[in-house]
Amino acid sequence: MFRVSERNPRTFWAATDGTGTYYVGQLVAYSAATQAATPGTVVPLAVPSGLGDQTNCQIIAGVVVGINNRTPTSNSTGEYGTAVVSSANQKARDWIGAEGMYIKGDPQLLVQVAEITPSTVVEGDLRAGAVGTSVTINTVSASTDADGMISTNVTVNTIAHTPVASKGTIYCRTGANAGIYRVNTNTSTTVPQVTTGFPYNVAAGDTFAIVGFKQGFSEIYIGGPGLYIDNTVSISSNTTFQVIIYKLDLRTAGKETAQFRFTAPHFDFNRSVLD
Repeated sequence: MFRVSERNPRTFWAATDGTGTYYVGQLVAYSAATQAATPGTVVPLAVPSGLGDQTNCQIIAGVVVGINNRTPTSNSTGEYGTAVVSSANQKARDWIGAEGMYIKGDPQLLVQVAEITPSTVVEGDLRAGAVGTSVTINTVSASTDADGMISTNVTVNTIAHTPVASKGTIYCRTGANAGIYRVNTNTSTTVPQVTTGFPYNVAAGDTFAIVGFKQGFSEIYIGGPGLYIDNTVSISSNTTFQVIIYKLDLRTAGKETAQFRFTAPHFDFNRSVLD
């Protein structure tokens, strides 16, 4: 899931699309995929299409922080609400709490959104293709390392994505280099390499968390829709959102996160009209 990690964001209540399922912690957009107008106000953020989502041109709205269900409903993904369209189904809902421009008697599904702007820092969970699935750990099966993984002398089980040289991160989880991050140079899915060598030799049995993005300007794939950063999709596919990453935390299985902000084009309404 996602959350705003810096600043006190503006929050507002927004109409949903009448049919979608919305989760607390989900990223939502003002425009639907393929630049289409959306029913209601916000829709779950679809997976990106094109480099920097240039095909879909979705306009980032924020993160869902509340739902107007009187009794919270949850599943294995988290707390959610499902929109309905008919009069009868709306009146059958048990709702509470809407504010802003919506009166208390409005029975439609509404979500409370914490606004994301180009300067908002967001924290998102890293997952391997699904909510609750931790980043894949790579274990060294063979090593003749003498230069801290600069040369092609370390072999691991298959990396979950296809690496792009100088665009990913290799983090040592256990071994002599535990706790150290390095930027990759490899494109191989079984032979990791780094730009600046690890300070100590890498040995068989050492474990690494390897992700396809890095601190600074980077590209990520958000799946779910809008629920997690997916480390199984290679950025070489050119289906990405473009971001500035400030911090990666790969220390603990199931708690891997990235702190980042979206680049300005993801908020440009003119782009969605002109592209």
